[in-house]
Amino acid sequence: MERLTRYLRQFAGLGTDLTDRYRHNPYTRSTVNVILLQVLLALLVMIAFGYVLKFQQQSTVDTVGNTTQAVLEGRTQTPLLEESLADARSTTFQYVFLGIVLITLFFGYLTAKYALRPTRSSLEFQKRFIGNMAHEIRTPLAIIKTNTEVALMDPALPSPMRETLLITSGELDRISEIINNLLSFNTMFRPSNVSLDEIDLTEAARAVVERHEAFARTRGISLDFTSPGPYPILGNSTGIDQVLTNLVKNALNYTPQHAGGSVTVALRGDAETATVSVTDTGIGIAKKDLFYIFQPFYRADTSRARGVGKGMSGLGLAIVNEIVKAHQGRIFVRSALNRGTTIEVTFPRHQNGMHQEKEGNLEEGIDPNS
Repeated sequence: MERLTRYLRQFAGLGTDLTDRYRHNPYTRSTVNVILLQVLLALLVMIAFGYVLKFQQQSTVDTVGNTTQAVLEGRTQTPLLEESLADARSTTFQYVFLGIVLITLFFGYLTAKYALRPTRSSLEFQKRFIGNMAHEIRTPLAIIKTNTEVALMDPALPSPMRETLLITSGELDRISEIINNLLSFNTMFRPSNVSLDEIDLTEAARAVVERHEAFARTRGISLDFTSPGPYPILGNSTGIDQVLTNLVKNALNYTPQHAGGSVTVALRGDAETATVSVTDTGIGIAKKDLFYIFQPFYRADTSRARGVGKGMSGLGLAIVNEIVKAHQGRIFVRSALNRGTTIEVTFPRHQNGMHQEKEGNLEEGIDPNS
């Protein structure tokens, strides 16, 4: 009796624990819901199977009766019994097939909905957390940046202290860039909420190149820009600027400084597309990394080269990929170790008020959306 009581208590405790986990743990709740849906699906299939058997039997009896009556009445052009039974089986099979497809689609939708609900909730929580934390960090960061710049204005500042403050200011800029990337990746560009205007891709690229010329000079890298003419596209100016900025900055950061390296930004196009390519003579990307460089926070191994990729957050190309997709564009990458990388972004041309789209032919390389 005591053993039975102990087993009952353990069973009651297990039930209570499972109930609490179902109420408070979203993954347990989803697991239970999916299992219940599968059980319900099995019951429905069994019920449907029984109904089909009953319907098949009744259909066979009716067919035999109707055929026999037609023969007895001497009707002409009456189908044979075998043909009548075949028609009845065919009709039953069609109804069964349609029913199974509908039930499978419905339960597949419910299963996916319940199974993915914790993941969807977790992603939404992460987005809110990232956004809130980034906004909270920006305020004290701006104060520290301002105080550092004010301190640098003091002409009597000792050289060692000035050098330390300059390093601090540079690191603050890097943190600010990481926060901006986090905010951009958190909000992302969606076709439903992006305001699009006519933009000259040539002018946008030229502005980005001019903005990075001083940085290129400090690294001893030549930064060149070529474009045969204007290339109007329909896009979001902020998004296009961020795409070009991330591509140029990546090319400069992954090209070894003071080694005679070069970065070239070139535009070309036809009647339907406009393409901007950013080519560097940097360390290149290994083939095994090419398939992952557009994933958030992924960073290729740069241990083989010093002074490259320092301070990169791993979000730049992920943001570029999302913005380009929102503009109905395409990205193509080709790279070779120790020879350099070329990233091409193709946008639909904007002509006569129409947004034209065409998937261009790509050479050998990696298309992240293929």
